[in-house]
Amino acid sequence: MLDERLTLAAQLYQPCTLGADIGTDHGYLPCELLKSGVCERMILADVSPLAIRRAQAQVEKEHLQDRAQIVCADGLSAITSPCGCVSIMGMGGETMAGILMRGQDKLSGAVLVLSAHTELHLVRQAIMDIGYHITKEELCRSGGRFYVFWRAEAGAEALTDEEIRHGKLLTQSQSPLLKEYFAWRKRVLENKLTGLKCAAVPDEAALAQTTQEAAYYAERLKEESPC
Repeated sequence: MLDERLTLAAQLYQPCTLGADIGTDHGYLPCELLKSGVCERMILADVSPLAIRRAQAQVEKEHLQDRAQIVCADGLSAITSPCGCVSIMGMGGETMAGILMRGQDKLSGAVLVLSAHTELHLVRQAIMDIGYHITKEELCRSGGRFYVFWRAEAGAEALTDEEIRHGKLLTQSQSPLLKEYFAWRKRVLENKLTGLKCAAVPDEAALAQTTQEAAYYAERLKEESPC
């Protein structure tokens, strides 16, 4: 059974003949997509040999060897045939943005399912820079923390700086988790501010940016709270 995070990823997936899960780790998501018939075949890719062994074990456990291609590769270099949908999850935003930028020629218009642990604005920027646009931006909570998921499709869309930083569709969302997410982000940023202020040599740019972001979420919380 998939956890809340992987369940949302599966719900966002585009049914297709060939899908790819980049950074597959244990291989739970692609195995579920194969079993449910969302994808006929899947590429399971990871740069870690240990992760590849875990994915191989899961594929064999589920008896999916004839429909799964397991590849030890860096990023989108694992894709050698056009895919209908590509998922990338479980890594920092800077790493994910780099994968998208370096491997954009491998996408061939595939629908993207993405979720980064940090630096979400870098992923939104990369989505825009490779000529894609976000069609869904959704929240889930798993293991005591929040995750933002994107479904992105080919076709450029310009975003404002604020939309890149905080999410256009996310802030318009009717998710019941939205208020809790705003409060969580505010706490995270306030803790970051405390650390920045304690530094021997203050990073004034980081202080200003973090202060601005914390104020943004404080204001959103006011809007979400009835008077």
